[in-house]
Amino acid sequence: MTAIILKDNVEQRKIDALLNFLKSWDIDAELRITDPEKSVRTAEFTLSKGIWSDYDINSEELHQKAWNR
Repeated sequence: MTAIILKDNVEQRKIDALLNFLKSWDIDAELRITDPEKSVRTAEFTLSKGIWSDYDINSEELHQKAWNR
C-alpha cells in the first residue's frame, strides 16, 4: 500500500477531483481523515536532576541569566 498525506486542509472539491483522477487510471483510492497527532510533553525539566544536582541554583536565576544577555 502507498499512502498520500495531505498536510493542509484541502477543499472537498479538490479532494474529489484527486480521487476521480486516480480512479480514472484504475487506481483504487479512498479517503481517510484522521486527527493530527498532538505532541505530549511527558517529562518536565527539573533542577534536581542531571548536571544541576550539585549546584545551588534555581530556575528563576537560570531564566534571568538566559534572557538578560
